[in-house]
Amino acid sequence: MTDPASPVDHHEETIWSGSVSQWHYAGKWLLVVLLLGVCLASFPFSLGIDPTMLWIIRGALIVIAVALGAWIRLDRSGRKYIVTNKRISVEFGIISKQSTELRIQDIRSINLTTSGLSGLVGIGRLEFSSAASDDADVIFWNVPGAEKIRDTVRSLQAAVG
Repeated sequence: MTDPASPVDHHEETIWSGSVSQWHYAGKWLLVVLLLGVCLASFPFSLGIDPTMLWIIRGALIVIAVALGAWIRLDRSGRKYIVTNKRISVEFGIISKQSTELRIQDIRSINLTTSGLSGLVGIGRLEFSSAASDDADVIFWNVPGAEKIRDTVRSLQAAVG
């Protein structure tokens, strides 16, 4: 039986959830656009190639572009980052899932790394560590609004502590 003088709130509330920023895939998206652009640009020109071979090349460019776009979508949906009022966690996988979590009160350090153009728009890597290990326990890779997420976790720590 719990002591009525010390009520315990067991309700866990999601504060933030997200995934890898689309900017993480900028190079791959550029490749998709270039492949489709080359395919479209081939229509006004015969290029001295057999028409059947030209259609095979166009089809291959489209298949590669669609496959790359599907891979980006699948890879992005396979990573989920969650911050609740009790813990932070990262989940990987589509078919086989792996999850790592860290309680808010156990976080001893938060490292934020931003670089390049993505850093200018607020995309960064957040590393959360506990006293139990030398390495980061939970890492949010290329997450949008990284500074805001860090500040949110800090305020959650202040509320717990």
